[in-house]
Amino acid sequence: MTKKKNILLINPWIYDFTAYDFWLRPLGLLCLASLLKNNLDCEVFFLDCLDRFHPALPHPPQVKEDGRGPFPKEEVVKPAVIKDIPRKFSRYGLPPAIVREELRRLPRPDVVMISCVMTYWYPGVQAIVELVRREIGSVPVVLGGVYATLLPEHARRYSGADIVVEGPAELRLGELWEQLWGERIDLPGGRAGESDFCFPNYSLLRNKDVLPLETSRGCPFHCSFCASRKLNPIFRQKNVDEVVDFIELNRENFSSRHFVFYDDALLVNKDQHLKIILQEIIRRQLKVSFHTPNGLHVREIDEELARLFYQADFRSLFLSQESFDKAVLRRCSRKSSPDSLRKALLLLKKAGYRPQEINVYLLVGLPNQEADSVRQSILEVKKLGARPRLAFFSPVPGTEEWATLVRTGKLNKDSDPLLHNKTLFPYLWSNISPEELNELKHLALHTA
Repeated sequence: MTKKKNILLINPWIYDFTAYDFWLRPLGLLCLASLLKNNLDCEVFFLDCLDRFHPALPHPPQVKEDGRGPFPKEEVVKPAVIKDIPRKFSRYGLPPAIVREELRRLPRPDVVMISCVMTYWYPGVQAIVELVRREIGSVPVVLGGVYATLLPEHARRYSGADIVVEGPAELRLGELWEQLWGERIDLPGGRAGESDFCFPNYSLLRNKDVLPLETSRGCPFHCSFCASRKLNPIFRQKNVDEVVDFIELNRENFSSRHFVFYDDALLVNKDQHLKIILQEIIRRQLKVSFHTPNGLHVREIDEELARLFYQADFRSLFLSQESFDKAVLRRCSRKSSPDSLRKALLLLKKAGYRPQEINVYLLVGLPNQEADSVRQSILEVKKLGARPRLAFFSPVPGTEEWATLVRTGKLNKDSDPLLHNKTLFPYLWSNISPEELNELKHLALHTA
């Protein structure tokens, strides 16, 4: 290659009705950084617009013991398409002045790479691209991530990016490099990620107390509301020894206290995968805590796994039940059942977990779902001695539930992605009213 490239990775702002640092880290960008730094002659820089630990912020961050906490925010004018929704709309993350100073401080990049998770967070991409253009001028901007994969045409038309990458960026890095600079590059295995996928580069994070981790990619199940299979059609798992070595190395390097599993199907192939990882974590006496915000498949929890969870210090367990309504389960999630949940909860409590440490996700806002169905599910979870957690449904392009909304005329397939926001269902197309939703949220949060 002719010249070492400066590559700037940006995690953009969130524009939304609500946002919270629920162990939210830009895992995709951190993995891309590893691939770039390990295989190419380049300098990688990182700008995190969601960095709530930035020293220039006027107030220190609020941090719970497990690392979670609120983002800084500033109310902004609602876009026209959602102007009638009676909720405040805000920009979450660093004030623009701080981001502007960061852009001026960093070396001029040869390319800017941005990722965006939710389709309805695209205004954050637009805002950071606009700021990059003002502060840096003419520089190629590449957009990847979930939004770019699920809605590539919208991203090409509205994001402001010059190049939109669909699917895992590591699979496209070689052709992207050639597209940008006409240079062919050799990556491990021919195409990066073809046989495996890389670990994240945590050194880019300012605060390393909470670190994201993926031991697998994709999901073999096919839930009607989830796009995991569309984003990663092939389910793959990392080598178990490499996973534990990586956790131990970064625990030693950064004194991190929390690792958060981002896997969509952490318990699949558990006897050859997760159980071995947990056994080795326990054997090495790694003094860290683990969290599972993406939800665990309740049918896979057996007595041994429950015991290993507890001994390895899996502190916050989130279980995917979705509903106790048989019709809802038949329609959207055959991986769950009330009987499997009851068994899992008994085993987890036997292993030593207290009720407040076990969270059970229940979907709310599915097309044609009734408030009473959700209410009964909440009460059932409480009867079993666990904490019900409402998971707000968001229509994800390419899923069966998305197709249902489009087919019934409740959502146009070319609708502004802002209308995918999980906050909007009681105002636009749900059978559950805003008043009923508030009642359900109160019921889930409070004991009788």
